[in-house]
Amino acid sequence: MKKTIIAIGILLSTSMSALATTGASLTVQAEHILWTELAIENVATKNHAEVMCLAENIYFEARAESFSGKAAVANVTRNRVNDTRWPSTYCAVVTEGPIKESWKTRGKDVPDSERIFWPRKHKCQFSWYCDGKKDVIWANLSNGQEIKGNARAWRESVQIAIYILEVGTMSIKDNTDGAVYYYAHNLVYPYWAKSKKYIGVLGNHTFMK
Repeated sequence: MKKTIIAIGILLSTSMSALATTGASLTVQAEHILWTELAIENVATKNHAEVMCLAENIYFEARAESFSGKAAVANVTRNRVNDTRWPSTYCAVVTEGPIKESWKTRGKDVPDSERIFWPRKHKCQFSWYCDGKKDVIWANLSNGQEIKGNARAWRESVQIAIYILEVGTMSIKDNTDGAVYYYAHNLVYPYWAKSKKYIGVLGNHTFMK
């Protein structure tokens, strides 16, 4: 299941690693950062997709957070992977939610393997994945100038993803005390929060289980 990918000139990545995960697109600098960190940490090819899914989730959910704040979001994702109530892979956890078949294949005589499905808007576990917006990791402008804040946030997201999956030279312990939920308390108070156990606040997120 992928989100729609719209090409923007030569800026967006066409690498199979990027396209094989959530459907988010990477600018040239973002792709450079990704491949550099994968190489530095000597991450095996078989782990690239899972690293990408987690890194994208960290970036889109917590790019303005500190390193610890990003790690906390990553740990919630890992805790869900390790919890039988959720899927057992990072890509499945990140993209979890109801889907609908595209008009391009719905009602048409095509093999099941060729049918196209999209996530239902605003129904996903992680809101960025089905908010109806294009997901682009802008690490540079169209003239090639680096967007320093975004580039730093994306680099940290990739590093944290590698460490959370323990496929690099380091690992990150859980700094959420087993949280499997969080919300941006400055923006919303979700209906489900009253039924969950409060753990604490880190940055702009409240963590619960």
